Amino acid sequence: MSDEEVGPKKSPLKLIIIIVAALAVLGGGGFGTMVFLKKRAAAKAAEAEKVKAEELAAETTSLTDEDSEDCGATGENEEGGKHSSTDASPVMVLTRTVNLTGPRRNAFLRCELNILFCDTELGKLVAGDKPSAEKSLVQSIVLSSLSGKSVEEASDAESRESLRKEIKDKLNEQFRPHPPKAGEKEDPKHKKPKRPIKSVLIVDWAIQQ
Repeated sequence: MSDEEVGPKKSPLKLIIIIVAALAVLGGGGFGTMVFLKKRAAAKAAEAEKVKAEELAAETTSLTDEDSEDCGATGENEEGGKHSSTDASPVMVLTRTVNLTGPRRNAFLRCELNILFCDTELGKLVAGDKPSAEKSLVQSIVLSSLSGKSVEEASDAESRESLRKEIKDKLNEQFRPHPPKAGEKEDPKHKKPKRPIKSVLIVDWAIQQ
């Protein structure tokens, strides 16, 4: 058998091997690219969730420096001393869903607020199951503060922090103790805190568009 007869038979085999090897390399590269892109997308999603969690944690920190000073030296207990720091602080939980203004219709904000009280008597009135005028006032003030917000405002962390302080200030203004009338003396055993609201915490905040 001559070399000319052997040569043509080997060439197609080499060509097939080269094609198979090239396809294997390309296929492996494509798969590797897909894995890389999936990992990258997962990393971005995890980072976004981390940022969101950090923002929420910053907003829902148990007490700011300002909040921690609100109850300290303002009220007194039945024995004429200051309120104990171990006194249980009543918490009112409010869950609300409101419409948001903006170019898109049917945009909603669903949020949950926790209101902590220095004035334990007021806290028990509004945090209990029974209806009361004080509870209605709190609900009205919170709703009026949330209403009319735009999607942009609801999406901004600084705006949420301003809203938290706004609600707290409005509630403290509404329920602050009034000075005794002329000729009356304030009973030191039942002295009310100057700021009955200790803190307003945003524990849930979700925008639906």
